[in-house]
Amino acid sequence: MMSPAKRSAETTQQLRSTLIEHACRLIAREGAAALTMRALAAEAGCAVGLPYKIFADRRELVAAIVRTELGRLLAACEELVGRAGTATVGDNLTWFAGVFLDSPAVALTQELLTDAALQESVAATAHDAGLGPRDFPRVLSRYLAAEKRSGRVAPDVDENAIGFLIAGALHNLLIAGDAWPQPTRAELEQILTATAAAIAVPR
Repeated sequence: MMSPAKRSAETTQQLRSTLIEHACRLIAREGAAALTMRALAAEAGCAVGLPYKIFADRRELVAAIVRTELGRLLAACEELVGRAGTATVGDNLTWFAGVFLDSPAVALTQELLTDAALQESVAATAHDAGLGPRDFPRVLSRYLAAEKRSGRVAPDVDENAIGFLIAGALHNLLIAGDAWPQPTRAELEQILTATAAAIAVPR
């Protein structure tokens, strides 16, 4: 009897990416607690055992989701800087905040905070990707500096200070959970638009 053919590395990677996409959809719709290997199989329409052939367990799946999201968030950081001089400063800050707050990685934040090994693994990946805790404020500072050069942020504004404050506020929303007042998206947009108006070039 012939043994079943082994999957190529390319096929395995494609399956891995597909399962991560389905996992992200499941989290977005039902929350992080709904993510189980069985639920993932149902979401992907595959055999129950398939996710276990790609990921050793749920922890490895979570780590893979977060690593994938780090790549997407890093791309968003570069896009933010590239948006300088387009739309409005408030719109750009609101878009950036939405990308981060809507990320499936955010829904998994509390789980990361309670799993030291998983947290360490993800932190190392974030550091290697250039998106560690110290990098987040720098991205906002770079964006504000670019807006200053475009003439939409006042010359005397300290972009490092404002970038740090915005990054700190978003970070707080990422980890505080329900214990901290959560603004609606309309309220968050209003806050960021007001911030943009306060640092704009006086008319």
